[in-house]
Amino acid sequence: MPLKSLFGAFGATASNVLDTFLNVVINPNMELDEIAKVYSEKLDGTIIDEQAKGNKYVGGTFKILYANEKYFNLSFELYFQDKNDEWVKKDSKSKPQKTEYLSEKALSELRSKKEITYEIDEPVPPKAAPQQAAKEPEVRKIPKNV
Repeated sequence: MPLKSLFGAFGATASNVLDTFLNVVINPNMELDEIAKVYSEKLDGTIIDEQAKGNKYVGGTFKILYANEKYFNLSFELYFQDKNDEWVKKDSKSKPQKTEYLSEKALSELRSKKEITYEIDEPVPPKAAPQQAAKEPEVRKIPKNV
């Protein structure tokens, strides 16, 4: 089956998707798991949007990659099947990001492993709020002496 590649997962171009979010959500001295969690929440929205189009989420990954002492990269790949069982791939890679965003521990781990990959699970739909019991309508008596 052919693989469709859809860029711009967050309404931006493929080259700046992660860069845009990095500037917004990443703080200095973050751990790798913290970065993954921030992006996981953003990617959940993309998965939900694709599911709303009728595409079934199959799986995906988020990667943090070591480039050198000054830079690291982020990337993701999400896989879906459309209504015709054709594969749809949404993916993007960031421009180099400064390692100053990483804690010393995170940089050390990334330096030694070169790549950290996180599986992206299907988002769990929020639980519906419990419905409140229907309020009894106010009942009044008709005044007799008006």
